[in-house]
Amino acid sequence: MANDRARLTPISVVVERKKETSELPDVIEACKSGERQAQQQLYQQFYNSLFAICLRYATDQDQAKSLVNQAFLKAFQSLHQCQDFKAFPAWINRIAVNTCIDHVRKAKKRRTASLDEATEVAIPSSVLDKIAAEDLLGLLQKLPPMTRAVFSLYVIEGFKHGEIAQQLGMSEGTSRWHLSAAKQELKRLLQNYQR
Repeated sequence: MANDRARLTPISVVVERKKETSELPDVIEACKSGERQAQQQLYQQFYNSLFAICLRYATDQDQAKSLVNQAFLKAFQSLHQCQDFKAFPAWINRIAVNTCIDHVRKAKKRRTASLDEATEVAIPSSVLDKIAAEDLLGLLQKLPPMTRAVFSLYVIEGFKHGEIAQQLGMSEGTSRWHLSAAKQELKRLLQNYQR
């Protein structure tokens, strides 16, 4: 019973979340008017979720913070385009993903891999059950930038290889190759958790 109580979200947190959600339309309208305090409030409210997205594509926390700031800048500049306040969280998350894609595209080295068929590598579920999310994120950050980006876009964001290829300026075969390389490297890194 004590463990069940420990997992419950404190009522004050639930009340605060409802308050933030109900205030969101007013905060967004104030941001559209250029009110700095409202911009700060919106930044604080969505910083953690955008940071989590950017951290999947960045090589370290400093780079992720920079990507978050770039995403917020883009969001504030195009805030007038967001008409549906209920869709705002998804809208700003999409801006963060696109900011990360732009970053990867700019940083990409002209490496060509023309594999039409990439082999699939399975990671045992027993290994995934033993690893914490923070550890998995740390392993993901050890991947080369383009491989990490393809893995994140495919596995986490749900993009198809055709979409990834178009977004990152590569062939679908290259996208498949990066996904396979990511799975192989993650499998190698995860072998430490099987013991």
